[in-house]
Formats: sequence, structure tokens, C-alpha cells
Amino acid sequence: MAWEKLFTAANELEAKLITGLLSEAGISYRYRYSDINRYLKIVMGPVVDVEIWIPGEKMAQAREIIRAFRENGL
Repeated sequence: MAWEKLFTAANELEAKLITGLLSEAGISYRYRYSDINRYLKIVMGPVVDVEIWIPGEKMAQAREIIRAFRENGL
């Protein structure tokens, strides 16, 4: 299974909102931090960017979830 980047969330709160929706839809996910953000997370906590990666075959479904998320002003 090939993993692809779906979205870069501004912080962990946004990432958790999105991954909660993905989980409800049965879509697996992984968080990934850039090298510098891995270190900044230790100092700054959950306020750094976090990438959300999902299985590539779920990309269309996940993009629809993101679209609905944005349209509802969340």
C-alpha cells in the first residue's frame, strides 16, 4: 500500500479534527512532521504544522471529506 500526502494541517488540533472524520469513514492515516517541526514540537507543543498521509487508493474519498470540512467552515 502506497501512502500519499493528503493535507498539511496548521496544528495538531486541525489534524485531529480531520483525522477524526477520516477515521469515521474507515480511512487509515499517519501523521508526519518535517524535520524541524519534529524538534519544534518538543519545545512548542501541538502548534506546529503536521502532514496527514493516507493510503493512495483512498485519496478521492478523503479529498471529498476535506472539501466538505472546508465548506462547513470548520
